Amino acid sequence: MKINRLNDITLFQYIFFISQVQIGIGIITLPSDLAEIASTDGWISIILGWMVANVVSLLIIHVMKDHPNETIFDLLKRYFGKWLGGFGSLLFALYSLFVFSITLFSAIHLMQTWVLPQTANYFLMILFFIPIYMLARYGIRMLARYTEIVQIGMILMLPLFFVSMKNGHFIHLLPVLKEGWLPILKGTKTTVLSFLGFELAFVLYPFLQKKQQAGKGIVIANTITLFVYLLVTIACFVEFNPYQVSTYIWPTLDLFETIEFPFVERIEVIFAAFYLFLISSSGIPYYFVSIVGFSQVIPYTNQRQVLQVLTGGFIILSFVYNPTFHQVSIMLKWGGHMGLVVSYLFPFCLWLYVRTIGKLQMRMDR
Repeated sequence: MKINRLNDITLFQYIFFISQVQIGIGIITLPSDLAEIASTDGWISIILGWMVANVVSLLIIHVMKDHPNETIFDLLKRYFGKWLGGFGSLLFALYSLFVFSITLFSAIHLMQTWVLPQTANYFLMILFFIPIYMLARYGIRMLARYTEIVQIGMILMLPLFFVSMKNGHFIHLLPVLKEGWLPILKGTKTTVLSFLGFELAFVLYPFLQKKQQAGKGIVIANTITLFVYLLVTIACFVEFNPYQVSTYIWPTLDLFETIEFPFVERIEVIFAAFYLFLISSSGIPYYFVSIVGFSQVIPYTNQRQVLQVLTGGFIILSFVYNPTFHQVSIMLKWGGHMGLVVSYLFPFCLWLYVRTIGKLQMRMDR
């Protein structure tokens, strides 16, 4: 892939890009998922998931630094040949498109539930794709600037979680390790999925201006996500009792229902509206990555043509298909399984393969 230096991104854009991709669906569902598995010890699972995500993230950077101007699609063809590498690129693009589809359908379902319950599915789809098309069309740098803006907005919203804990009960967090380590370890599977997004470093790395800081940047991005998840989860655990949290579908939105200000009502609706920006900054990068992948795999196509076809396909699909909450939940489950393979198993296997190939070449050179 030819890298246009006009699309270079700064270290801060790189950090915010990865962090915002990670903070998507997890910010409103993670407390409930953890409470069901690990009770109020779920916050420990978040820290363990952060550690695992950092290890795999650094493996990705180690793989990419040998060919700093190539994306994952170029590396797969380099190491596995035209056909097998092309097939791997197709799978990565399909995975990215599937993750985008999950975030898109989740956002529409949330919008219809909390903000615009009487609005047709196809109308919301068209409204969503106006900014999606514009951002995906102008590439990495425009997406990076968008994630910067959303990151600032998220920082402004974080104090609300501290406000929600004002009348909470920190006794809910005690005793620590009340059920032992086994539930916490089981909860780690859920938390590692909430850190999905760092795998996009496979595509971001060539565009980073200071590539020597890529490892530090991705760890900082994961740490920002860790802080947000810990804050949201602990706020929910403190406000609600240990059994109440697991009964909520979107506990974060229910948390905001408990916040009252004399000058504004229904904070949860305001947060739900802002959450659309959060989830868009999580989904659109995957959409862009899928477009890049398909344009390299499908002969005689460019990114703009792929973008137009996919966008038109989603809009047409919205007229005949409106997934229920149960169907979206099934998609999330399958997306989690795919994420474990693509984001955790695949980078480790690729790193092991590249390292083995490198050692064999060194022996042959001797």
